[in-house]
This record gives sequence, structure tokens and C-alpha cells, in this order.
Amino acid sequence: MAMELLSFESFLFFFLLSLYVVYLHFNTTPKKPINGKGLKVYPLLGTLPEFLMNRHCFLDWTTEILTNCATNTAVFQYLGMLQGVITANPSNVEHMLKNNFENHPKGDQFIALLEDFVGRGIFNSDGELWKVQRKTANHEFNTKSLWSFVMQNVTVEINARLVPILERASEMARVLDFQDILERFAFDNVCKLAFDVDPGCLGGDGTAGADFMRAFENAATLSSGRFMYAIPILGKIKR
Repeated sequence: MAMELLSFESFLFFFLLSLYVVYLHFNTTPKKPINGKGLKVYPLLGTLPEFLMNRHCFLDWTTEILTNCATNTAVFQYLGMLQGVITANPSNVEHMLKNNFENHPKGDQFIALLEDFVGRGIFNSDGELWKVQRKTANHEFNTKSLWSFVMQNVTVEINARLVPILERASEMARVLDFQDILERFAFDNVCKLAFDVDPGCLGGDGTAGADFMRAFENAATLSSGRFMYAIPILGKIKR
């Protein structure tokens, strides 16, 4: 079923591409970038061709785009409609997350795509529900409690698990995947902080915890992949 949907999307892409070639035959309007070396806008199709060609490496691609934009901000559009805005401009981020937060909700589409993964918690809610979640989080994660957690749990995790792994690797001259090590370290600490459960992903006998961490990563990858569909309804059908 998944392969059939991908094949249909590929067919649709090449069909649109064929229409675009015909369009260019009668229209010599050149493609033009936004903000200097930013996203290229094609006649009729807007930024859709570049998105389809680069969505498999979206983070690297958009990082390069935003670095080259004069305003560190780029706009996605096609068929004359605004599809989204990405920004790495500190002023824009401050405006959205601090100065004018209430006017920049996540929106129903965003929430729907992630709801079966993270529910309606603080990371996936708007309005009054978000305010309730925030008040709860402020109470649970105040400065004193976080400092106490760091002093107790993180110190234990470092001394009992992280340092021994590094020492053994040093003694055996073994190369470590440090990203994997730090992911396991972070996952253990977050689970202990949020759920008071130690999955034991970093060292120990936490086989079940490691399996859960991999399942969590897979779920996060699949959920974030829903944002990469040019035609959103296909993502819903595939789910």
C-alpha cells in the first residue's frame, strides 16, 4: 500500500512537471530566487519543485537556504498560495515565541499530524489547554527541583554509566558513536525526570529500555515525515 502511494505521488509529480515544461515553452519568465540566494520560485509551481527534490534532506537543505537568505527567512508557496514560512532570524523567533506568542498557534493541521504520537500535551496544544499545561510544568519543573534532579540523578548517570563507558573505550582504544551515547544518556535522564522511570539505555541491562528508545525514535521519524508530503491527504491515507 505504501509503495503504491509513493508511486502515485511520483506519477503526479512527473505529470505536473510535464505540464510545467509545456508552460515554459510558451512562457519565458525565468525562475527567480527569494532574498538573494534563497528559495527559487518557478512559474505556476512556485517552490514545489525544490521542495520535492530536497525533502529527503530537509534539515540540511533548509539550513543552507536560510544561511544564504538576507533575512534568514524563506517562504514556501505553490499554485499562488502560501504553504509555509521557515526562519532562523532571532528577531522573528523572539516575536513568535515571546513578544506575540498568542498570535502564532501551532494550528489544527500541526496538532492533528502529531496527536497520535504526543497527544495533546504542552508540545501539541494551543490556547487555554496550553496555558494549563504550562502552569503544571512550571510547578513541576521549578528551578529548585531541576537543580535537585541534576545534582542527584544526572550525577549518578555520569559516574555510574557514562564515565565507565568512556574509560573502557579508552583502555581498549575503541571508537564510540558519541551521538548514540549522548542520546541514550539524555533519554535516561528525561525518562527519570518526566516519569520517574529509569530505562537504563546507557549501560546496565536496559534491553527493554533500549528497545523503547528505538521505538520512540521510529515514531518520531514517522510522525515528522508527515510534514514532508506535498499532498497532505496522501499522508493521512498512508497512516
